Amino acid sequence: MKWPPLFSPFAIRPVRRQRHLEGVLGTALELQIVADTEAQLGAAEAALLAEVDRLEGVFSRYLPGSELNRWQARRGLPTTVSADFAALLSRAEHFMTLTGGAFHPAADTLARLWQRGRPDAGTLQGVLEQMKEPLWTLEGGPTGARQVTLHTALSLNFNALAKGFITDAAAQAALKVPGVRQVMLNIGGDVRHLGQGEVSVGLEAPGQWADNWPPVGFVTLSNQAVTTSGQMHRGAHLLDPRTGQPTSAERTVSVIAPSGAESDALSTALCVLEVSECLALVGGLEGVGVRIGEGRLLATTTFWQQHEGHTKATDT
Repeated sequence: MKWPPLFSPFAIRPVRRQRHLEGVLGTALELQIVADTEAQLGAAEAALLAEVDRLEGVFSRYLPGSELNRWQARRGLPTTVSADFAALLSRAEHFMTLTGGAFHPAADTLARLWQRGRPDAGTLQGVLEQMKEPLWTLEGGPTGARQVTLHTALSLNFNALAKGFITDAAAQAALKVPGVRQVMLNIGGDVRHLGQGEVSVGLEAPGQWADNWPPVGFVTLSNQAVTTSGQMHRGAHLLDPRTGQPTSAERTVSVIAPSGAESDALSTALCVLEVSECLALVGGLEGVGVRIGEGRLLATTTFWQQHEGHTKATDT
């Protein structure tokens, strides 16, 4: 994901920090922070990275001691979970319902089947039937620690939501530092802007692997998020949770939304749905726009078009 430097509208020129880090959440992290002083930049960067590390310990599938893995080892047992983990589960339930199952954490089980080759029809149907059953029961109030009982034996993966969730929280942690004016954070293609003004973000071309390839276009963000999903971005692992079959290798979906959690989950689900279903779903959501391509541009919504543009000469 490409973007120009952040600029401030104030007469007193602020300071800016840009970083590129590899191996964060298994991908690359890019950040830009604008603040009044170098000390504030340092504090904001430290707060941002600390929040990423903290939430990785909650949501990671790859850390044996993560809260997610500890919870999945307690199937059938009521378990008190953190407010962050409860919030993730609640959002997952919301997106499963909103998308009619096109977003589904148990699609991880389907991916594991396909990693061993094309699954036989009986095995695939058995998994699909289990995916129709309740995955967990979440109890308790809307805030604080809550109890969750895991019901399913299926493998669950929240990466298509958790990365956006973490991007939101980490950017917010940086913005809370006094003197910070703007934050732009990109974690593996999940981009979040917070603070003053707006910024243009470049969209990667389908099949792009070289950093110096030009973007296919730009969108303008102001306290918003944009995420692009597709086989090229997430690897050949996007499967339709309703049928168990792989999605189109050519489909690429970019979503602008008020939060990274929303753009992340929706961009994954809209790789699964038919174009008409995508447009109907997005049309009912406030502050959400989509660009859908499949070898060629298939559709964009009015909200997306309102955010399209190109960087000015002074922005590059």
